[in-house]
Order: sequence, then structure tokens, then C-alpha cells
Amino acid sequence: MSAIKLADMEQQPHKAHRARQSGSSAKKISKSEINKQDKKKPNPKAFGFASSVKAKRSMMRTAEKEQRRLNIPTIDRSYGEPPPYVVVVQGPPQVGKSLLIKCLIKHYTKLKVPEVRGPVTVVSGK
Repeated sequence: MSAIKLADMEQQPHKAHRARQSGSSAKKISKSEINKQDKKKPNPKAFGFASSVKAKRSMMRTAEKEQRRLNIPTIDRSYGEPPPYVVVVQGPPQVGKSLLIKCLIKHYTKLKVPEVRGPVTVVSGK
């Protein structure tokens, strides 16, 4: 009777091991599996539009973006005046920063400024 049980056990199919999902063993793909992956076609409905109105709007938007890219207006900056000078007055308190700014404004604009608060812009001709 034990000989019959051994014969049955040898013919009984065993469950295959579960395929690896991560790690170095999972990265080692056989040639046949690579061919199977190449044969898979992407689902054509997966990337289509559900609405014809949405498709039309998307196509119009891409066409407008392309036209904008082709028709970028070029600005000719070769003529005109050079950029203005920027002067920063910085230092510790009570050393005369505000006095210096007041004197510069008085020299270039002939105006008296009683108090300097925040950024000051002075435009003067040549």
C-alpha cells in the first residue's frame, strides 16, 4: 500500500512559486517575457476623448499654442536710452543716509524733501 501512495505523490502536480514583484530577481526577465511585453498593444480607448467638444477644444488650444510659438514678436532693444543707474544707500543708523538722499534730490530736482520714507525714484535729464 505504501508503494501506491508514493506513486500517487510523484504524479501529483505541485503549485508553482509566486512570481517576484520587486528586487533584483524581478528585474531579470527572460527573453520570452520580453517578447510577450512587446506584443502587447496599448488600449486605443484609454487615451481617446470621451467628448467630441473636448477633443475640438484641445485641438484648437494646441494649434493656438503652436501659432503663438511661431509668431513671437521680437522686441528691438538696440535703440533708445541705456538703463538708468541704481544707487543704494545703506549703513548703520545715524550716519547721514537720509541727509545724503535729500542732498541728491535737491541737487538734481531743485526740490526740498522734508522726510525720506521708502524707495525714492529721481528722474533727471542729461
